[in-house]
Amino acid sequence: MDKDLWLKDSFIGHQIPNWKCPICTDGLLKIEDKHFHFEETLQSLNLHLEDDWYPECICYRFHGTLKCQNCEDFIAFLGKGNVEYYHYYDESMKVYEEAYNDIFFPLYFHPNLKLFEINKCCPEDIKKEIENSFGHFWNDLPSCANKIRSSLELIMNQQKVKKHYIKSGKRKILRLHNRIEEFKKSKPEVADFLLAIKWIGNTGSHIGKIEKTDILNAYGLLEHSINKIYDDTESKLKRISKEINKRKGTRKQKK
Repeated sequence: MDKDLWLKDSFIGHQIPNWKCPICTDGLLKIEDKHFHFEETLQSLNLHLEDDWYPECICYRFHGTLKCQNCEDFIAFLGKGNVEYYHYYDESMKVYEEAYNDIFFPLYFHPNLKLFEINKCCPEDIKKEIENSFGHFWNDLPSCANKIRSSLELIMNQQKVKKHYIKSGKRKILRLHNRIEEFKKSKPEVADFLLAIKWIGNTGSHIGKIEKTDILNAYGLLEHSINKIYDDTESKLKRISKEINKRKGTRKQKK
């Protein structure tokens, strides 16, 4: 996962980051010029009448489509925008010039962009919960963190980690933290990653103050954990190597 790519949460003009198509997962997306539209909001227009108005007060809303350069399918997206001041040195005139850019911040994509490629062996319900979290990354980080945390519960369910315990003759729900600790007995190399993800999820779910870097850290840990739990490539290679070592050679060829 390219963290630097996903930290770019805005674009100027039609120069979007190198977002990959979530449908074919291979081609880069490009804004379709004829379908990109933005307007200044009514509230923003009314501010022009104020004595202390300046260009940075401008607020936009936009909508448009992104077309995949590989499969040629399209993605709908929308968001907000404003005006950004900058200055530059004009080499020809040997003076500093002032200018403004229209800058845009996406809030929603349909279908959601994939912040990382989920292993194809991952169960469908877990995959869907993670993909739902992708949709909140642009507009609601606490909800995004909550979805990530929910995906851990689903992983524990799929791995058949117990959900309840008995205390004083009563059945009580086992907290996620304790379920991961239980999971640690069989998968210690993964459980610590899941605990770290859980703490990030707790921050978003219970406190509400969380940064994009926190979410991206969680995604990095989640991607690695899913690969460790569900990718059977390593186990297949171990089985093959065991067979070869046992025979002390390759398979016998049929005559």
